[in-house]
Amino acid sequence: MGLPDFPPRFDTDLLRPFWDAVAEGDFRLPSCSICGRWQWYPFETVRCCHQNAGLEWKRVPKTGTVFTFASVERCFLPASTESIAPYVVALVELDDTPGPRIVTLLTNLNNHEPQIGMRVRLSPIPMLTHTLPAFEPENP
Repeated sequence: MGLPDFPPRFDTDLLRPFWDAVAEGDFRLPSCSICGRWQWYPFETVRCCHQNAGLEWKRVPKTGTVFTFASVERCFLPASTESIAPYVVALVELDDTPGPRIVTLLTNLNNHEPQIGMRVRLSPIPMLTHTLPAFEPENP
Protein backbone atom coordinates (compact mmCIF):
# COMPACT_ATOMS: atom_id res chain seq x y z
CA MET A 1 0.00 0.00 0.00
CA GLY A 2 1.36 3.40 -0.96
CA LEU A 3 0.62 6.73 0.64
CA PRO A 4 -0.25 10.05 -0.98
CA ASP A 5 2.71 12.42 -0.84
CA PHE A 6 1.46 15.92 -1.51
CA PRO A 7 3.25 18.52 0.58
CA PRO A 8 1.11 20.90 2.64
CA ARG A 9 0.80 24.49 1.55
CA PHE A 10 2.81 26.93 3.64
CA ASP A 11 1.54 30.12 1.97
CA THR A 12 1.05 31.60 5.44
CA ASP A 13 2.33 30.76 8.88
CA LEU A 14 -1.23 30.01 10.04
CA LEU A 15 -0.82 26.20 9.88
CA ARG A 16 2.90 25.99 10.54
CA PRO A 17 2.47 25.17 14.29
CA PHE A 18 0.39 22.13 13.32
CA TRP A 19 2.95 20.78 10.85
CA ASP A 20 5.91 21.57 13.14
CA ALA A 21 4.27 19.66 16.00
CA VAL A 22 3.52 16.63 13.79
CA ALA A 23 7.14 16.61 12.58
CA GLU A 24 8.19 16.41 16.26
CA GLY A 25 5.78 13.52 16.90
CA ASP A 26 3.40 15.79 18.80
CA PHE A 27 -0.11 17.05 18.10
CA ARG A 28 -1.33 20.64 18.58
CA LEU A 29 -4.57 22.34 17.63
CA PRO A 30 -5.62 25.99 17.84
CA SER A 31 -8.16 27.27 20.33
CA CYS A 32 -9.70 30.65 21.09
CA SER A 33 -7.53 32.64 23.50
CA ILE A 34 -10.66 33.88 25.32
CA CYS A 35 -13.13 30.97 25.62
CA GLY A 36 -10.83 28.03 24.76
CA ARG A 37 -13.09 26.66 22.01
CA TRP A 38 -11.21 24.57 19.45
CA GLN A 39 -11.03 26.06 15.97
CA TRP A 40 -10.07 23.45 13.41
CA TYR A 41 -9.38 24.38 10.66
CA PRO A 42 -7.82 27.65 11.80
CA PHE A 43 -8.86 30.92 10.18
CA GLU A 44 -7.18 34.32 10.34
CA THR A 45 -9.99 35.47 12.66
CA VAL A 46 -11.45 33.62 15.61
CA ARG A 47 -15.05 32.54 14.95
CA CYS A 48 -16.43 32.56 18.49
CA CYS A 49 -15.08 35.58 20.42
CA HIS A 50 -14.25 37.89 17.52
CA GLN A 51 -12.96 40.92 19.40
CA ASN A 52 -9.47 40.77 20.87
CA ALA A 53 -9.29 36.99 20.51
CA GLY A 54 -6.40 35.16 18.98
CA LEU A 55 -5.45 31.56 18.49
CA GLU A 56 -3.45 29.58 21.02
CA TRP A 57 -1.88 26.35 19.85
CA LYS A 58 -2.37 23.73 22.57
CA ARG A 59 -1.10 20.19 22.89
CA VAL A 60 -3.89 17.63 22.47
CA PRO A 61 -3.93 13.85 23.02
CA LYS A 62 -2.32 11.69 20.37
CA THR A 63 -5.07 9.11 20.72
CA GLY A 64 -8.64 9.02 19.51
CA THR A 65 -11.46 7.14 17.83
CA VAL A 66 -12.28 6.63 14.15
CA PHE A 67 -15.47 8.56 13.43
CA THR A 68 -15.68 7.36 9.82
CA PHE A 69 -13.36 6.15 7.06
CA ALA A 70 -13.16 5.42 3.35
CA SER A 71 -10.86 3.20 1.33
CA VAL A 72 -9.35 4.97 -1.66
CA GLU A 73 -9.07 2.40 -4.40
CA ARG A 74 -8.12 4.67 -7.30
CA CYS A 75 -5.92 7.76 -7.41
CA PHE A 76 -7.80 10.93 -8.19
CA LEU A 77 -4.96 13.41 -7.62
CA PRO A 78 -1.87 13.77 -9.77
CA ALA A 79 0.65 11.10 -8.89
CA SER A 80 3.84 9.56 -10.13
CA THR A 81 3.72 6.69 -12.55
CA GLU A 82 3.37 4.32 -9.60
CA SER A 83 -0.08 3.80 -8.16
CA ILE A 84 -0.37 4.77 -4.50
CA ALA A 85 -3.82 3.28 -4.00
CA PRO A 86 -5.30 1.63 -2.08
CA TYR A 87 -5.09 3.53 1.21
CA VAL A 88 -7.53 4.40 3.98
CA VAL A 89 -8.59 7.96 4.83
CA ALA A 90 -10.35 8.58 8.14
CA LEU A 91 -11.90 11.25 10.34
CA VAL A 92 -10.54 10.87 13.85
CA GLU A 93 -12.04 12.39 16.99
CA LEU A 94 -9.22 13.05 19.45
CA ASP A 95 -9.63 12.10 23.10
CA ASP A 96 -10.64 14.97 25.43
CA THR A 97 -10.84 17.39 22.48
CA PRO A 98 -14.53 18.00 21.74
CA GLY A 99 -15.40 19.33 18.32
CA PRO A 100 -12.58 18.89 15.84
CA ARG A 101 -12.29 15.82 13.64
CA ILE A 102 -8.93 15.28 11.99
CA VAL A 103 -8.71 14.11 8.37
CA THR A 104 -5.92 11.58 8.36
CA LEU A 105 -4.60 8.31 6.98
CA LEU A 106 -4.95 4.98 8.75
CA THR A 107 -1.76 2.95 8.55
CA ASN A 108 -0.29 -0.26 9.94
CA LEU A 109 -3.63 -2.03 9.78
CA ASN A 110 -1.85 -5.38 9.29
CA ASN A 111 -4.66 -6.81 7.15
CA HIS A 112 -7.32 -5.82 9.70
CA GLU A 113 -10.38 -4.02 8.43
CA PRO A 114 -10.74 -0.44 9.69
CA GLN A 115 -13.84 0.09 11.82
CA ILE A 116 -15.88 3.01 13.06
CA GLY A 117 -15.08 3.34 16.76
CA MET A 118 -11.60 1.82 16.35
CA ARG A 119 -9.12 3.20 18.87
CA VAL A 120 -6.11 4.82 17.17
CA ARG A 121 -2.92 6.65 18.07
CA LEU A 122 -0.76 9.14 16.21
CA SER A 123 1.92 7.53 14.09
CA PRO A 124 3.59 10.30 12.05
CA ILE A 125 5.17 9.31 8.74
CA PRO A 126 8.19 11.31 7.55
CA MET A 127 8.02 12.16 3.85
CA LEU A 128 10.56 14.08 1.75
CA THR A 129 9.19 17.57 2.47
CA HIS A 130 6.91 17.12 5.48
CA THR A 131 5.54 14.63 8.00
CA LEU A 132 2.10 13.06 7.53
CA PRO A 133 -0.17 13.01 10.61
CA ALA A 134 -1.20 9.39 10.17
CA PHE A 135 -2.87 7.20 12.80
CA GLU A 136 -2.56 3.47 13.49
CA PRO A 137 -4.62 1.06 15.60
CA GLU A 138 -3.94 1.55 19.30
CA ASN A 139 -3.92 -2.22 19.84
CA PRO A 140 -3.00 -3.84 16.51
